[in-house]
Amino acid sequence: MIEHGFARTSVITRLRHGPLGAHLDTLVTTLHQHRYAPDSLRRTLRACDQFGRWLAQHGYAIAEVDEALVERYLRTLPPPRVGRWPKAAAGLPHLLRLWHQQDLLPPRTSPPAQTDAPQWLGRYAQYLEHVGGAAPSTRTAYLRIVTRFLTALFGAGRVQWRTVSAQALTDFVRQEGVTKHGGGRKLPSSALRSLLRFLVFSGEVTPGLAAAVPTPRQWTHATLPTRVTVEEVERALATCTGGRPTALRNYAILLLLARLGVRAHEVAALCLEDINWYEGQVRLHPGTPPHERVLPLVQEVGEAGAAYLQHGRPPTTSRHLFLSCRAPFHPLIDATASSRIAARALGRAGIAAHSRLGAHTFRHTAASQMVNHGARFKDVADVLGHRSLQTTGIYAKLDVEALAAVALPWMGDAL
Repeated sequence: MIEHGFARTSVITRLRHGPLGAHLDTLVTTLHQHRYAPDSLRRTLRACDQFGRWLAQHGYAIAEVDEALVERYLRTLPPPRVGRWPKAAAGLPHLLRLWHQQDLLPPRTSPPAQTDAPQWLGRYAQYLEHVGGAAPSTRTAYLRIVTRFLTALFGAGRVQWRTVSAQALTDFVRQEGVTKHGGGRKLPSSALRSLLRFLVFSGEVTPGLAAAVPTPRQWTHATLPTRVTVEEVERALATCTGGRPTALRNYAILLLLARLGVRAHEVAALCLEDINWYEGQVRLHPGTPPHERVLPLVQEVGEAGAAYLQHGRPPTTSRHLFLSCRAPFHPLIDATASSRIAARALGRAGIAAHSRLGAHTFRHTAASQMVNHGARFKDVADVLGHRSLQTTGIYAKLDVEALAAVALPWMGDAL
């Protein structure tokens, strides 16, 4: 009902008797059910009413509204910032979506497909999820690389797997390695091997071609983990203080990263039933169910989580712990959301910009602090969820005091 957005009778009467009056009631009722704020409802009503009067002025019916007509209308409005709708059209996409759901608009026209790559990518994505059991972040990374591989090999033509050669695989991996550093240099090779396993599974290629995918050379522990100091972590946490829902959510996420050293996708996968308040435990899902682990829910993290649940988390049927702070309040199931929150907090804290600052920065810092305070590598590995102590061994290079005790004298000045 329009009354959800406005209280003045004159405004309600004007909107309801406008060209789109009957549609506005349905639209606002739908948005109100998704808990859109009153300000958003008012902006949407004004924008849709203005659009309806423009349609009536130019003699257009709703059935004539297509993408070209919407573009023509938007050109009559003050230009927005790049990538955004004009302010006077805010909320108009909600109306267009409603009309599409009601089959009031002509069907969207899509350009003719010039390649069958999208179909193959869709089948490969299903294979990764249901057969390979890959985590969402892994699926996203592999699909991005495989998409570039298909474009490089077949362009806009048909995908012909029988023509894929060992040389083509080698050339692509080498080209991808030019722009990647550290552990990311192995990602293209892993993605292509996964793709080839899928093709063998589908009967498109014969086994053995995966052996032709080269593995870029990478020195073990050649780089240091990206970390910050304890003081910088506290400064980043201080940027998320306050009683606003966004601050409460981000503070709880950052504490999970900083105090427990969890991964970004583990934060995204947390559900309400994963927190055992009575025993003070939190259950984490690294992506492979058999390797779930349970960590102690320290008081500071628990208090932040409870504050978010009581005062910041909107009412919803979703079982995911962390939600967006804007309607319709979708779960933050994308691991990049936690990394963006971490990177922004570090940036607001005045920490020097670094291309790799993000959620893992807090994880590396937490691990480094455990090592520097004398924790055994087995204990650190258990907390971080490492399957091999070799993975945890990189943090030995960050124990400066222990390294200084065994360092040999430098004789360079005496030569």
